[in-house]
Amino acid sequence: MCKPAMLILSLLFTFNSFGQQSDFLSFRKKDRTIKSYFKGMPITFVHINGSEVNGIIEKVYNDTIYIKQYDVRMFSTPWGTQVEDTVSSYDLRFHYNEIAAIPRPPKAFEFVRNGTLFMIGGGGYAFLHTFNGLVQKKKIYPSTLLISGGVAALGFTMHKLRKYYYPVGKKYRIEYIKMTSPAK
Repeated sequence: MCKPAMLILSLLFTFNSFGQQSDFLSFRKKDRTIKSYFKGMPITFVHINGSEVNGIIEKVYNDTIYIKQYDVRMFSTPWGTQVEDTVSSYDLRFHYNEIAAIPRPPKAFEFVRNGTLFMIGGGGYAFLHTFNGLVQKKKIYPSTLLISGGVAALGFTMHKLRKYYYPVGKKYRIEYIKMTSPAK
């Protein structure tokens, strides 16, 4: 009784193990893989013409990425609320060399790292100091405005210097990994 059950189970596992893996893309920095992109995964990248492309990878085959992009929009309901609805979907194809950059994933406390907190804090303090000085008819100190403006300028500089994309080129590269056998 146990031998036929083991035979059936072993046959089921062998059928599952013969599935062929599809090709995939590997995004690398020198010899280290940053991320791999397989069929069914979401992908976002900047095309060489500057437009941002995002969607779900349908397949990767012969150096080409097949992507399904969904057009999702907000629609009003009869009750006055809004709901997301898919208007249509588009099938797109790109050669993997058409990828110009991959967006960096956000890190913890990104609003501090990219200078947003400094811009809001410096600008807000300058506004409040000026507003309170005018309303209360007190002296507005230029040194306070200069320091708060400097903090806001520091935040603006941090925002401009922050790298939001991995540019494909010298340091970063995308490799096409072929896993399928050639067609006969």
